[in-house]
Amino acid sequence: ALSAKDQALFIEKTANFAVGLAVATPLTVLFRFQRSRLALNWRAWMTTELARQYCTDQTFYQIELDPRVDNPDQRLTEDIKAFTAVSLDFGIDLMTSAIDLVSFSGILYSIYPELFYVIFAYATFGTLTTLQLGKTLVGQNAQVLLREANLRYSLVRLRENAESIAFYGGEAQEAREVRDRLEGAVEGRRAVLGTQRNLEFFTTAYRYAIQILPVLVVSPLYFAGTIELGVITQSSGAFNSILDDLSLIVNEFEGISRFSAGLRRLTAFVERMEGYQRNASNATFVLSEAQRAKLVETAGDGPPGFWRMLGKGDSAAPSTPPVPAPPSPSPLPLSDGIHNLELAILSGSRALAIDDLSLLTPDGSRLLFANVSLTVRCGEHLLVTGQSGAGKSSMLRAIAGLWTRGSGMVTRPLTADTMFLPQRPYCALGSLRQQLVYPRPLEEWTGTDDALLRALGEVQLTRLASEGTAGLDAVRDWADELSLGEQQRLSIARVLLRKPRLAILDEATSALDLENEALLYNALGQLEGLTYLSVGHRPSLLNFHASQLRLYGVERTPCYAVETIG
Repeated sequence: ALSAKDQALFIEKTANFAVGLAVATPLTVLFRFQRSRLALNWRAWMTTELARQYCTDQTFYQIELDPRVDNPDQRLTEDIKAFTAVSLDFGIDLMTSAIDLVSFSGILYSIYPELFYVIFAYATFGTLTTLQLGKTLVGQNAQVLLREANLRYSLVRLRENAESIAFYGGEAQEAREVRDRLEGAVEGRRAVLGTQRNLEFFTTAYRYAIQILPVLVVSPLYFAGTIELGVITQSSGAFNSILDDLSLIVNEFEGISRFSAGLRRLTAFVERMEGYQRNASNATFVLSEAQRAKLVETAGDGPPGFWRMLGKGDSAAPSTPPVPAPPSPSPLPLSDGIHNLELAILSGSRALAIDDLSLLTPDGSRLLFANVSLTVRCGEHLLVTGQSGAGKSSMLRAIAGLWTRGSGMVTRPLTADTMFLPQRPYCALGSLRQQLVYPRPLEEWTGTDDALLRALGEVQLTRLASEGTAGLDAVRDWADELSLGEQQRLSIARVLLRKPRLAILDEATSALDLENEALLYNALGQLEGLTYLSVGHRPSLLNFHASQLRLYGVERTPCYAVETIG
């Protein structure tokens, strides 16, 4: 219209453009909005589902013991975020490229079939060369993710243990540890930058060459007078559009490599986590029994990497990881598995029964004790003693079902009727009311505020009880607010409120003076229907138990003895 100086045609085309703009603008914005919202919803669902599995069947504890799974918090947050966003964008780009390819292929083929074949050969050459030059990038990106996660973990650990480090004056050691991990992260990033530099030498030349390549192929026809100049322009446009579609891997290779590294970590995490599910229905992606057994019994290398699946090289990490793992010891032959049986009512007025129990460490490298058998009658409280390393706390882990490597059987009340009190109690995020009813959700608590305040008074937390109902709703960082002794009193208050049939205390009063220890044990003794089992070293604990289990270690046969406290 401008070259012909046709004002009416110019106005018509401008009006058409305005109409197209009015239609395209909301469509483009809504498309991007819906794509982002879909990625967010997908991330929310996936994070919720995997977090549910992570908190089911004590999987979080088993993952913590698994040396092949590092930084699960990063895998549940950053890796899922990257997976959902990148995979959705890549999928949409792939569909768009397929539509463009179909649309422009006919045009290009009708102009000059030889150019159509050239473009496929050029795209194939570019893709194969890019894969070869960048085959180490996935492994390097995986190392960057690992080292940056380790750096964040060291900083979080420094914050959580600030007081202990300050007492020791360990700032220099902690600063050196942070610096070493930072250097590891920087070194990993430098390796990625070096590989990206080498790759971009090729990809940059590859992109610029397409500006002249179609002209070189078609120009002989133009000089021969077979085609006009406009056909060259048309063929160049179609060539570039199709090549962009066929060069998706070349153009997005660096993003794909980061995505593949995160996907590899996420896949390994999901498979290991689902291997620990006791009920197959809890798994989102159900594994076969053979897969589950393999994942639980062996610490395999996880799923094959992106490059191994393509047969284009090894994406394994460099030979010097930032935190080298110790070699896995050869497991001892005793690994039948400990059977934990929970019953609503145990026969013979029993509160706990242990039959021929032998326990190994989780990696199977050490036998802690062997062939221990005992019965704890209701109301006959048991004290477990022994030298350090004899397996006292480990026996409690076996009773709780946390450690299952070994043989024998443990019979105890239902989990709802059993409480385990560690030496350092756990303080949840939330109000004082939530601390008292933990681990029961606050919505399930049917008692009164007076019962909560009375429990605080019984364990001598009078300064908290004096604040009344308003104090129960106070939200603080209770792990820092309360001393270790106060936290141990709080854990006893939980027992008084829940009224279980069996309570197992692992040095649960070690931070208390003898007077308060006696007061708390007397409160437990007055709780109707409660039987408790304690681990401890203090001679004063003998006054509150009917019998004693002595563990001597596997060097002695038998490695234990049960005595009545007279």
